[in-house]
Amino acid sequence: MRAYLELFRIYLVPTAIADSFAGFALAAAVFDRNEDPLPVLIVVVISASLYSFGMTCNDIFDLEKDREGAPAKPLPSGAIPPARAAWLAAALGALALGLAFLAPGVFWPAAAVVICSLLYNIGAKNIPVLGDALMGSCRSGNFLIGATAASSSFLSVIEEERLLAPALILGGFIAVVTAISRLEDKPHRPRLLSSLVHLLLIIPVILAAMNPGDLTNWIANLVLLGLLFRAILHAGKNRDQLHPATSYTRSALGALILFDAALLLAFTPHDTTSILPAAALCLLALFSWWWKRNWLQSGGADT
Repeated sequence: MRAYLELFRIYLVPTAIADSFAGFALAAAVFDRNEDPLPVLIVVVISASLYSFGMTCNDIFDLEKDREGAPAKPLPSGAIPPARAAWLAAALGALALGLAFLAPGVFWPAAAVVICSLLYNIGAKNIPVLGDALMGSCRSGNFLIGATAASSSFLSVIEEERLLAPALILGGFIAVVTAISRLEDKPHRPRLLSSLVHLLLIIPVILAAMNPGDLTNWIANLVLLGLLFRAILHAGKNRDQLHPATSYTRSALGALILFDAALLLAFTPHDTTSILPAAALCLLALFSWWWKRNWLQSGGADT
């Protein structure tokens, strides 16, 4: 099973689940809805399926490139036949869209994620700015999937500023991280990397100011700021072993679940609270860290 788990990037799937869960919890707070567990479970399966669909498509379209640059990956190594990977991708996409069709309004953001993912993997990833925006759109769409599941109306979600704004911020964060990851294949450019990584430090400051009266919001964003600053230091220390852009990208993605928690706390209406779902996201972040740590220690690849 290791080859299939690696193909699906199983250790990063919790980050996709966190995006949708944050959207669901925030929409439940904004629209004052009860958090029925069934829609949450459906959203979890949709998010995990869409993420694994995108990762599988990425490896399918990068097969020739990986045969030279990453021959140990599941497809170029022959551990998984490309035709089987294509069937798996189709099944994952169909499962996600099928479940999304059953939930009111969720089909449209789910279909948008599928389209953005396919466009990115087919070739847009090689186009600066456009590829970065498409990858960010996948994360924004994932957030909106959860928000729509809680509100039962995609139109009401995109018309609500407290839901659309965090989705766009999440997408912008991922777009910049994707732009940083693009630097991995080029000689190190310190000034460009420095400008991009320091740009992301502004986001926790803005989020903290969005809900200044909430102590938990301040704590979450201070921790997020610390993790992003730590990622900068970590990238500088491992320069001889790993490209600084690669090191930073991995560390920034490791902070993504806490980023979702910070978004949730920052945009929750003042007359309500999201401490419990934010705490759940923090627990998921700890689980994700433990899971990836054990994955790597057991010989799994960090790709």
